[in-house]
Amino acid sequence: MDERIGALVASTIDHLGNSELSVAEIEAAVLALSDGDAMLARRLIDVVPEGFGLVLVSHIESAQSMQLPTAFSVQNTAGDWVEFPFQCEPIFIAAVLAAQQMFHTGPRLKFQTVTDRSALLNTVNNALNNGGSLEASTLAGPRFLGIAAAVYDRVE
Repeated sequence: MDERIGALVASTIDHLGNSELSVAEIEAAVLALSDGDAMLARRLIDVVPEGFGLVLVSHIESAQSMQLPTAFSVQNTAGDWVEFPFQCEPIFIAAVLAAQQMFHTGPRLKFQTVTDRSALLNTVNNALNNGGSLEASTLAGPRFLGIAAAVYDRVE
């Protein structure tokens, strides 16, 4: 893993995991971390929580038979959704590694605050809260609005 990406993800986790920061404060801080690169900041803010959410979902006992996602989707310039394997996003990989460590060693509050931002976790929570079963179900990968497919060097 690229050391710069690892450091950016770690710093982003600190901001996302701080429940006292507003969304605007988080966005400004992560934009500053990414040296004003708005697309990088968007990826950090949107992708990191999904890595955390996937780690938590994988540890939910009732989700053990659930098919977990292996890909995410972003839009190309025509507005079509394009799917990429998680391995194409180094931020996701770094987030999962950090989340796995944090799940087991803490800090728990920071882990929870980041995972609370995850659409994957929200989907699972909604299913469970509505009396649904996760048994033999399939969880779709996240769709990231505002992240261009071109970021992943794929011909559109």
